[in-house]
Amino acid sequence: MPPSAVEIAEIRAILVAHQNWLRRRGGKRADLSFRDLADVDLTRVTLTGAKLAGANLSGAKLATADLSQADLFGADLERADLTGANLSGADLRGANLHRAVLTDAVMRGADFRAGELVDDGNRAPDSRATEARTGGTTRLTEARMDRSILTGANFTGCDLSGADLNDADLSGAELSSAVLLGTDLTGATLEGTNFGGTVIDHATLSRTYIPFVLPPDAVVEPSYAPMATDAFLAALGAHEDWVEQQGRSGARLDLDLVEVPPGLDLGGRVLAAARLRRCRLPGVRLAGADLQMADLSYAELEGADLRRADLRGVTLRRAVLKGAVLTGALAQPLPLAGGREWPANLDGADLSGADLRDTDFKRAVVRSATLSGAKLEGSGLTAEDAAPPRPPEPHERRRQKRYVRPAI
Repeated sequence: MPPSAVEIAEIRAILVAHQNWLRRRGGKRADLSFRDLADVDLTRVTLTGAKLAGANLSGAKLATADLSQADLFGADLERADLTGANLSGADLRGANLHRAVLTDAVMRGADFRAGELVDDGNRAPDSRATEARTGGTTRLTEARMDRSILTGANFTGCDLSGADLNDADLSGAELSSAVLLGTDLTGATLEGTNFGGTVIDHATLSRTYIPFVLPPDAVVEPSYAPMATDAFLAALGAHEDWVEQQGRSGARLDLDLVEVPPGLDLGGRVLAAARLRRCRLPGVRLAGADLQMADLSYAELEGADLRRADLRGVTLRRAVLKGAVLTGALAQPLPLAGGREWPANLDGADLSGADLRDTDFKRAVVRSATLSGAKLEGSGLTAEDAAPPRPPEPHERRRQKRYVRPAI
């Protein structure tokens, strides 16, 4: 629900007082902690050093805003637009930045370590007082951080799964215990970046240039929870009931970092709208299965059998499909209400050696996918279709001050 006219007027007054405070002309430091500011337009606003702990800024428009040294501890910034924003030295511990847009943002020395807000047990009923406590993971999952400046930032324990960090500057950044599953670090500057117990999958590591030799304990493979065949099939049965009854009974199949036995036979089963993100499904047999709108982002499906599977609207973003067989599968966009369509998403997927013959991928999202050795006859795909987006021209880079690297 958007703020009322009265609330907007109050926020404007707080911002004016904050500007005076910054100029040392009286005023007062802005305190918008725990405020509901979802979808609010704060483009180009100056909130240097402001208090925004626990604020709901989901979907907020904060492009080119100055949030340097701001307290954003535990704030919700999901899907917020922070394009070109200045977050240098900001406290973002425990914040939710899932799918936030941080393209070209400056975040030198920002703190993304774990942290959560809890009741201190001594506050009045109308008080917003809280105390900080470590424990809540900062989420930058699927955030767009391309070309951002992150020199000296602290990502200890942060979840960066699926984040776009291509051409970002991570010089001197701390990545100890961070999770980098399906993260795009193409062209990123990693001079002096510290890895230690960093969780990174083989596909991500193999396509990332690290300009120094990593010590033995610098990176670790993700830890998957094993799930027995009977347990998985029982959960799938409940999911099929959920689909058939349109959610009135059963339960959606929603798993993360789970591993099933190799070659599990799920041929012809209904996995529509299932969530199997970051799961390991080696050699899974999904011939003729219904995977409409299923989310298998960052999943490992090496050698999977997906012949004649319904892949309309499926998400296989940065999934590993090496040697998989997808012949005769349905991969057209899924029609939605209102005349809209939802395309299959294979952005960044590893399809090397896969058999894609006689499956129409012409309208699927395949940018940055790996197609080396793949059989493409009848798929409508070429190597050019999987090419990554073209970077800005040199004159455009020079024009933008983000490419003039300031001192830390």
